[in-house]
Amino acid sequence: MKRRHFLTGAALVFTLVLGAMMLSPRASATTTAPLKHVYNGHLLNSSGDPITSAHKVRFSYWKSADYVSGDVTATGAINTSASNYASWYEVFTVTPDSRGYFSVQLGSGTALPTIDSVPVDTLTSLFLQVEVKASTAADTAYELLDRDANDASVDRSPVLSVPSALNADMIDRRDVGTGSGAIPVLESGGLLRVDQIAGGTDRNRFTIDADNTMSSTGSVVLRFGTTLDKTLSYDAYNSRFDFNSALRVQGNLTVTGLINGVDINAISSATNTHLRVSSGAGLKINIAAGGYRLNGNIVNYAGASNQDVANSATNYVFLTSTGLIIRTYGFPTNISYIPLAEVATSGGSITAGGVTDRRALSSDDREKTTEVYLHAQYPGAAYGADGSSNVGQLWVNGTGSLRNHYVWTSTKTSLQDYDINIRATIPSDFIRWKDNPLAVTYASSSTDTAKNKMDIFVYDTAGAAVTLSGSTTDLASISFATTQVEFSAATWTAGQDFIIKLRLYAKDTEQMKAADIKLQWVELLAE
Repeated sequence: MKRRHFLTGAALVFTLVLGAMMLSPRASATTTAPLKHVYNGHLLNSSGDPITSAHKVRFSYWKSADYVSGDVTATGAINTSASNYASWYEVFTVTPDSRGYFSVQLGSGTALPTIDSVPVDTLTSLFLQVEVKASTAADTAYELLDRDANDASVDRSPVLSVPSALNADMIDRRDVGTGSGAIPVLESGGLLRVDQIAGGTDRNRFTIDADNTMSSTGSVVLRFGTTLDKTLSYDAYNSRFDFNSALRVQGNLTVTGLINGVDINAISSATNTHLRVSSGAGLKINIAAGGYRLNGNIVNYAGASNQDVANSATNYVFLTSTGLIIRTYGFPTNISYIPLAEVATSGGSITAGGVTDRRALSSDDREKTTEVYLHAQYPGAAYGADGSSNVGQLWVNGTGSLRNHYVWTSTKTSLQDYDINIRATIPSDFIRWKDNPLAVTYASSSTDTAKNKMDIFVYDTAGAAVTLSGSTTDLASISFATTQVEFSAATWTAGQDFIIKLRLYAKDTEQMKAADIKLQWVELLAE
């Protein structure tokens, strides 16, 4: 092969104009750079006249500017085993126009190598070799376009960046995508799409402080909101997690260590005496010493002995901010307290098994029990018939009595019924229902449930019927009586409504009466 600036053999002058010189970007889901590159050539003879006959032009990539013996084989083919060969060549047959001009697209026949498939040291010293011959001549007739005829070591043109390649579909040999080594793209608001997290949503670990710069001596912080500035941090010095705000746990909380220095496992054991209430002689009880937290204050209670309890009653024993209290009318409903026990007495002594442990280890010291009473006419009540046997009269009676109540009666000889539907709202600070959360007071003109009766139904905040325990059907009593109702597991969403339905039955001028309704739940005191 001859190195020539003016290519002969056909007495040709060959001028090659680069339209674009760059490796092919890697194809991806979103392509922003061309995958082929245009080369424009001008083919002239030694007299400067255009050549218009068919010629072959061969392009190849090399890692050296100097053409050496052995870069082509004895048959004139590219030696793909040569040490400086850069793994790409392509041959075009061109027929220039009447002025000798032609154009080809590199990569249209043999794909250009992708940027990420070429080593960095090759990319920074890559050269293009251009050869030409008559289309019918043997490969040994190829002549090299010598870039500098005066320098035997400069035979090929360097591959340089052009505008479309400076920041094309790849950056530093990285492509946009979700694979290993890919570049993620920020969406509006500077956020990453879930599909750009590269499988992060499927992993079981997210590491903060992965380089361990703060894990040994400082604090590793997870922050919520710039203005809100609520944090969950791990204090490496004290080996503990810290919250800088209130914490509410709606499910079960399992603790294997200490809470405010108290061993929870020991407290719950049968042999533990921490704040435990035990019976003494006669109508006396003893309370063991122990610490507790109330309204944010930690109190180390010294214990108390021979505390009096009332006879023939249930005594409620609890601690408040003023100390130990024993009374017979229930635990508080409007203050923070720590329940200890219920003590049943009879005949001048505490009954067998009369001390019931009420230490609520899972309670929040800001909890309070709320009681709400609904009197006829019930607020939020609606009235309706179920579609059959609904003939009668419903009214509210309050004369001569401090207990307003509904009255349902019918002159029909078969039972007629009517519904009172009370819509109530779960408060926003609701935690759970108390034991026997619903109490309904009722009366009837006869104890015969074939003549008059009442049934109770409850529907949770999802609209589903709640399974009730206690006396809820065939209720009848000549004097006013109260039934206590317990709820089974159901959906109770704070801030949403639920329904209490009272269905009253009567016939033969008998009467069924519905009076007070009481609801009890636990909620958090405002901080």
